[in-house]
Amino acid sequence: MVKSEQLRNLIRRESKHKKKKSTSFSDKTKRNFQWRPILALIGVYIIFIMDWQWAWGILFLYWVIPDIFRGVTYFIDPVERDNNPILFWAIVISWIIMSLFSLSTLFIDFTQY
Repeated sequence: MVKSEQLRNLIRRESKHKKKKSTSFSDKTKRNFQWRPILALIGVYIIFIMDWQWAWGILFLYWVIPDIFRGVTYFIDPVERDNNPILFWAIVISWIIMSLFSLSTLFIDFTQY
């Protein structure tokens, strides 16, 4: 009996919390304007159009370094270091290798080979 009362109280609290959170679409767009992803997307377009291989290396490093500290990387699905360390490190090391290869195009002309 006590558990059912606790469950009802929990459901009531959650429903009140959800009601408070609901806002209109225009309110959300005003508050959650994300300028950094927009600039990054424009940067990706420029990198792609200019065919700057080295810039992909910078982006890979920008994506992989925080993942190492957080212990979670995202490759199709989230992969946690604690739950699946082999896959996590395989993805992270792959990104680091791709980053180094991309950055090396600044110094090595691979079209000669």
